[in-house]
Amino acid sequence: MPRFPAKKCPTGPGNISAAEWKSHKSCRTSLRAREGGIMAINHYELRQAVIDSANMLVRTGAISMSHHGNFSVRVPNTDTILLTATSSFDNLKPENLALLDLDGKLIEGEINPTNAEIVHMHAIVYKERPDTGAVVHTHSTYATSFALASRSLGCSYEALVRSDMTDGIPLAKYGPRGSVESVSNIAKALSVTKNTKAVLLENHGVLAFGVNPAAAARANLIVEEAAQMAIFAEVLGGAKNIPAELLKATVGRRDEFTNAGIRRA
Repeated sequence: MPRFPAKKCPTGPGNISAAEWKSHKSCRTSLRAREGGIMAINHYELRQAVIDSANMLVRTGAISMSHHGNFSVRVPNTDTILLTATSSFDNLKPENLALLDLDGKLIEGEINPTNAEIVHMHAIVYKERPDTGAVVHTHSTYATSFALASRSLGCSYEALVRSDMTDGIPLAKYGPRGSVESVSNIAKALSVTKNTKAVLLENHGVLAFGVNPAAAARANLIVEEAAQMAIFAEVLGGAKNIPAELLKATVGRRDEFTNAGIRRA
């Protein structure tokens, strides 16, 4: 079970368990998440969900060799997010996530300069897609190869359709990392591509999102799979996009079986 530093809680010497950390009143954040009185707690479950999802990306290899990336999750019913405070997914701990608002103001914790630089890159996704619950940024090898080649990724892989990315993955034009220009380009890409869960960042990497950390990580994984297969397909003449008239049928069939639920003998 994860342990937290003793300084987080005055209940005695040594470290305390995650359950104790969550339950002890003095271990909760007393800072206000926004004017008006919404009190933020440390949200252990959200932090752990980010860590589990980041670990999945490392385990599956849907990330660069350096394991560089950043992950955020929205605190429910607020305009605040928890963002990984370090630039690597290696050895993440719950206390390695900082609490910020969507304007980039640091509310709780600490964040290194590399990650402070990209807060607005995450925030724009939450603003443009209000149903988003989590955002992940990686330099996954194959998807980033498309970004370096200044190419969007078409919907040629059925898993993209089944993951609600029927419009494929758009390309956001390059701007310096986390700059106003780069954030504006992400917003433009999202505004013209409604049915997607990711954006390729030209000369940079990939940004994926979903209703929760697991969904955002899965979107990143599916995009990486699709990019890998599209690159391999170039040897055979190139990937062919699924015909538009069949996209709706594919989604419909998925929904039909999903709604029917688990079948038991």
